[in-house]
Amino acid sequence: MRANALKMGQKSNGSPGCHPVGQTGCMFCVNCGSTSDDSVCRVCASRATDVVFDSVTPILAGWWSRVGATLLDAVILVVPTLVLVLLLGNLFGEIAAIAAQASYMIILQTQPDGQTLGNRMVQTRVRDALTGHVITRRQATIRWGVVAVYAVLATLPSTGLDSFRFSVFVLAVADCLYPLFNARKQTLHDRIAHTIVVRT
Repeated sequence: MRANALKMGQKSNGSPGCHPVGQTGCMFCVNCGSTSDDSVCRVCASRATDVVFDSVTPILAGWWSRVGATLLDAVILVVPTLVLVLLLGNLFGEIAAIAAQASYMIILQTQPDGQTLGNRMVQTRVRDALTGHVITRRQATIRWGVVAVYAVLATLPSTGLDSFRFSVFVLAVADCLYPLFNARKQTLHDRIAHTIVVRT
């Protein structure tokens, strides 16, 4: 089976064992299944001749799809956030809203389909960048946490913190635009959590 996979990879473009189809290219190592962007697999040390494109590897989600999913999730979360603030007051309501948003993102993204409602509407899902499998609770927490930190820091009182808030804003924008310049279309929080977003 492995020999056949290598043979198929060689036919694709003449390079040994590489079958770069679609956006993901030589994404998985045949030996261990991990991502392999270099001449030697970083996990099992297999040579590039052992790396082929898996025909079932999903296509990476585009930037606009990712933006669409984010905006849809934001709209979906507006109503419960307002309800919690009205019922519990500003402080406790905001704390409860943050907990609700965290639960929404973390629980849904760690389900087998890896989709929030926003992801489902634009037909994308979150996956582990190394294996292509469902992400863990830890990964989902990191993904959500990085974005949540941007939001919390941006809402701090502006007195004496204008330059700091501007720095946070620049970092958040860089995170958002990073997929446009990254080969695997990852945001900064994807890279930190070792995740990717793919099309369904």
